[in-house]
Amino acid sequence: MGTDLPPRRRSRNTPPSPPASAVGPGDPAHAVSSRTALERLADQRLRLQVVAAALAESLDPDEVAAHILEAACVVLGAPLGWVAATSADGAAVEMLRTTGYDVEAVAAWAHVPLDLPVPMTEVIRTGQPLFHASAAARRVDFPLPIGAAGTPSVTEASAVVPLAFEGRTTGAVAVAFPVIHEFDADERWFLGALASLGSQALERARLFAALRDRDERLRFALHASGTGTWEWDPATNGLEWSPEVFELHGLPEGPEPDFGAWLAMLDPGDRSRIEAAMAACLRDGATYDEEFRVSRPDGTSRWLHSVGRLVPSAGGRPARLMGTSRDITDRRFAEEQRDRYLESERNAARLRDAFIGVVSHELRTPITTIFGGTRVLARRWREMDPQARDELLEDVVGEADRLYRLVEDLLVLTRVERGSLDVGDEPIHLGHVLASVVTSEEARTPGVRFNVLVAPGLPTVAGEDAYLEQIMRNLLANAAKYGGEGSSVTVEARRAGGDGGVEIRVLDEGPGIDEAETEAVFDLFYRSPRTAGRVAGAGIGLFVCRQLAAAMGGHIHAERAEGGGASMIVMLPRSEVDDPG
Repeated sequence: MGTDLPPRRRSRNTPPSPPASAVGPGDPAHAVSSRTALERLADQRLRLQVVAAALAESLDPDEVAAHILEAACVVLGAPLGWVAATSADGAAVEMLRTTGYDVEAVAAWAHVPLDLPVPMTEVIRTGQPLFHASAAARRVDFPLPIGAAGTPSVTEASAVVPLAFEGRTTGAVAVAFPVIHEFDADERWFLGALASLGSQALERARLFAALRDRDERLRFALHASGTGTWEWDPATNGLEWSPEVFELHGLPEGPEPDFGAWLAMLDPGDRSRIEAAMAACLRDGATYDEEFRVSRPDGTSRWLHSVGRLVPSAGGRPARLMGTSRDITDRRFAEEQRDRYLESERNAARLRDAFIGVVSHELRTPITTIFGGTRVLARRWREMDPQARDELLEDVVGEADRLYRLVEDLLVLTRVERGSLDVGDEPIHLGHVLASVVTSEEARTPGVRFNVLVAPGLPTVAGEDAYLEQIMRNLLANAAKYGGEGSSVTVEARRAGGDGGVEIRVLDEGPGIDEAETEAVFDLFYRSPRTAGRVAGAGIGLFVCRQLAAAMGGHIHAERAEGGGASMIVMLPRSEVDDPG
């Protein structure tokens, strides 16, 4: 795969003009020679036209090289030839196409360093063709044995012509003969003209191949990451989706929905925001970068992250938006899990701080009374006036009861924090529980009147006696505390509509509750600003009531009672065991 003597220099981009005949006008053979030269020139021009047409339709570098090589070998009658091009980094020459050489020879010259002193690289480095009529002539210019490059040479005569594009040599085409051959002016002109055509086609094909490879890599990367591409034409409201976008929306590939139908797939909470963001991108050219939920036909919902930009109008085509979308459901789920965990940690910290506050105040008061009272009784029991002794005993008993209730609530609070609040589902006779709790509260707050209205034939409810008693004790104690001395507390129990459960209402005659606080009162440690300064409390009781009611399959809520006061409503499910008791 070698070449010949240093060539005569000429412009590297302009193919040589057709050669003039070498036969003088006075020679008798002039007429015949002229006809032969013209016929040969016409054949060469025709072959160039055929090759030009074939090259115009070729976008594959290997196919372009095949057309160039075939034309060169056919016209010159050469049994050997090759087409090579510079590597992407410009440091080597890579063989594109060969003919007439065995496999070992081709393998040896498949990738040649550009600084190797051989005809192939010399032509590409200098941009000048080389023609050698024999191997001996070639060895004068290139003494390096061919065997050093891989295999023995089978070439005598050779011609190597550069392929140049926009002043830059990008490769070479060569033909060779196993016998001595002088390359005449016609052959040299044809090879130059063919190289001029071929270099443009080869550069175009290599550029197209590079773009195709880049697109393939991009498509692979997008597919591997689950990313799809989309385009929106506002003039027609038409959408163009890649297969991945159909998959993201849970749709089979087919006709894309229009823009309005796509908006309808979005979660209602995201729809107006996404529509406004896309409109802003279209109007101002702002970057579109949004996260939103889509509802799939199978009823599932997925989070998507979509990024797009405005493509300005050009060539008569209106402006449009194009971008990418990918599924971020797992990421959003992880973020939500993280946020829940952080919020749980914050709540636990608040709980610990508040618990310390409760311990330092709410527990200290009853403990101080019990401790001080019992010490006085122990020391002065015999000498104390009976009435003073009884009053002190009542204080100790009252504070002990208060301490007991507070500890019970704190135990529930601890179980809730640990997630270990387990409640049985035994049948409970509501009338018995209410009677017991009301009797206890009447003794505890004799200045408050309790009215109990229990509808006949109430079903048993599912839950646990001790926890239901704790709920009712907290609600009745709260009602008596806020109503104050001389007030009434009404307890009503009746069947709940629909599910067959039971509704319990506790109404007081206190200052009532604002509509804005009907949910807040069930928050842990919440104290209403309107009453916190006048009524003692830890802000635990109603929170405990809600947790226990929920654990038993029910719920509790608050209402402002007509005519003043507050109404606490507990809903409990009916027990599956109908035990009249």
